[in-house]
Amino acid sequence: MDGENIGKDRVMKIISFEKKIVCCLLVLAGLTGCSGGQSLPDLTSVTGSVILDGSPLPSANVLFQPQQGKTAFAMTDENGKFELMYNQDTTGATPGSYTVKISKEKNPEEPGNELLPAKYNEKSTLSADVKTDQENDFQFELTSK
Repeated sequence: MDGENIGKDRVMKIISFEKKIVCCLLVLAGLTGCSGGQSLPDLTSVTGSVILDGSPLPSANVLFQPQQGKTAFAMTDENGKFELMYNQDTTGATPGSYTVKISKEKNPEEPGNELLPAKYNEKSTLSADVKTDQENDFQFELTSK
């Protein structure tokens, strides 16, 4: 009888172990399904440059704002060049029409001291059409007055 009980205990432990594995696999499958990042829309590369009074404008914020959807953003480099970002990790923008806003503070230590006229940011008159399957390289030539 002892041998019979040992056999039953062993079978019960195996079944219990299998149940634990199945539960773990179900939990992992559920977590993977729930945590999956949002899929990205079709994006296209967008680059450009910002010139102020004939000179490259470094460290300017560039925003491409669509009528609906996600705003793409960039900061110009020391040569006034930029590449739009869809999010923190992904470059590009969705195809479509955008209002473009460019801003730069006179002194980053004192927010609210905008260097550029409102027609380039708060009341922007700038626009861009981002198109699929073609180069999207925009040049913005601004004046300080």
